Amino acid sequence: MKILVVSGFLPYPPVYGGAIDVWERIKGLYALGHEIDLAVTDKMNPTQEQLDEMILYVRHFFFVRRENKVQQLFNKLPLQLLSRKGLSTIDIHQTYDLLILESEFCWPITLNKSITYKNIVVRVHNIEDHYFKALGKSSNSLREKVYYKMETSKIKRLSALVFDKADKLWFISKDDLLLVNRSDKSVFMPFPINESFTLPFEKSGNNVVFMGSLFMQNNTFGLDWYLKNIHPLLMNEVADYHFYIIGSLKEANKEIEAKYQNLPQVTFVVNAPCLKEYYTKSKVFINPMFHGSGVKVKSVSALVNGLSLVSTTVGAEGIGLTTGMYYHADEVLSFKNQIISALSNQQEAMQKTLKAQNYLKRNNYLEVLKAELDAFD
Repeated sequence: MKILVVSGFLPYPPVYGGAIDVWERIKGLYALGHEIDLAVTDKMNPTQEQLDEMILYVRHFFFVRRENKVQQLFNKLPLQLLSRKGLSTIDIHQTYDLLILESEFCWPITLNKSITYKNIVVRVHNIEDHYFKALGKSSNSLREKVYYKMETSKIKRLSALVFDKADKLWFISKDDLLLVNRSDKSVFMPFPINESFTLPFEKSGNNVVFMGSLFMQNNTFGLDWYLKNIHPLLMNEVADYHFYIIGSLKEANKEIEAKYQNLPQVTFVVNAPCLKEYYTKSKVFINPMFHGSGVKVKSVSALVNGLSLVSTTVGAEGIGLTTGMYYHADEVLSFKNQIISALSNQQEAMQKTLKAQNYLKRNNYLEVLKAELDAFD
């Protein structure tokens, strides 16, 4: 098939959840033998390094700058859609069997007169109006809270319109699929895992790690909660305890960087070139998120890399994990105690991770992806 993947951000390098999902699925489409083009709108122009890597998997790459304007805030359509309207005018001049829109915000590509296509799939990364409402709860800024509230109602209307018009909806989250009454066109498309699984193994020390995008308020909200409430307790109760914060930023942010530097028993790294080092030296991965939607890719990646996962309900939602596959906690003391359990009883912790890995292997995205694409032929 000839497929156009349409993304509202550059998927390479894949340093945060949405980008990982898009990039790994592109590699899956390539492995299945399809011809893939990629259309992207982003605030930053791609570098030559990014272009060189993307062109290994895509036949043609199309790009237009994403533009935010103050007046867009007062439009009846969400800013997240209007800022991507350049997709409607980008010169492509191709015919496709399938458009894969990475969220409803990429809908302007369907208005592009330079393409023809047969079918449209929307990748549902989040229930976007729920997600924006959650971001508002995570923010400490009144201006941001007002923005998220304004966008939420607009996004709800847009999502309903786009979901009606799309031929198929590929949900990353099992939970989100159940919330949307579109059973005739909805399918659970698991997060794409192309890398090999790292079996859990016994490790020395008591290192705990968090990895996540620090430009998202729901991540920093959860991280701050952990540092305030749990980190001091573990410093007092666990010998050799050390906490690694491995964060990604799209651009320099001195305020964020200053907040997490020079904390006791904390190593803070921004945009680490290789995450394997920190997976290898850590026993436990934490995901202390309280607000969000969709699947938290960081939780899946931790399990794939053989770490024990200690997570809130939100941090593990949508994946399909049971409590026998990870350590679950939503309160300070239980979260602390679950970390101590995972650190002190490695045999039990490794068994949980193995169960999670086996579950993820059984729910392989490539099988679902192939079946979905075959249905369009």
